[in-house]
Amino acid sequence: MLQRVALYDFDNTIASGDSIARLLAYDLKKYPYHFFYFFKVAFYYVLYLLHLGSFEKAKSALLFPLNHMDNDQLKAFYQQEIEPTYYSHIVKQMEQEKHQGYLVIICTASCEAYMQFQQLPCDCLLGTRTIEKNHQPTSQVIGKNCKGQEKVPRIQEYLKSKDIEIDYEHSVAYSDSSSDIPMLSLVKNRKRIALKTGQISDFEIK
Repeated sequence: MLQRVALYDFDNTIASGDSIARLLAYDLKKYPYHFFYFFKVAFYYVLYLLHLGSFEKAKSALLFPLNHMDNDQLKAFYQQEIEPTYYSHIVKQMEQEKHQGYLVIICTASCEAYMQFQQLPCDCLLGTRTIEKNHQPTSQVIGKNCKGQEKVPRIQEYLKSKDIEIDYEHSVAYSDSSSDIPMLSLVKNRKRIALKTGQISDFEIK
């Protein structure tokens, strides 16, 4: 079935700032001694830079707060720290597109562990996935980091499961970053979200 689709990045597109940075700040404010986890983070990032380890291992180390928070705490974090950073005009844009019959998809490198608590007007959330144990989050990343080129197969997998084909001419995508060019290339109408202001303009792909 041919379907108009609206694709959205999240960090600095729907919400101002980086949600993982906010998660780290939130955790360190409660538990300052967690600063020592950054030695482990640095170790895995050095391995990644030396091509001796995967980026996902490094990101798993960076997401250490997930190992110390249950779902209730993650929900509180999202509501207190992320929701207030929404660009209100972007949320209204999503609402309009959903009302107009677009399939609205958020595809983000942010973690589903806390993104699951969003109540935005979207039909599907695709984010970086982490393992759950006993129905509680962990920092261990499953699969690939949902960023750049990896967004495309995630979106295509979801659409295939719904027997949907993107109406290229009449679909739209939003992002603040050139790293999302693979996702933006799935549609004809591409919009750039300006950092800090959230202003919408055409996204020129050269």
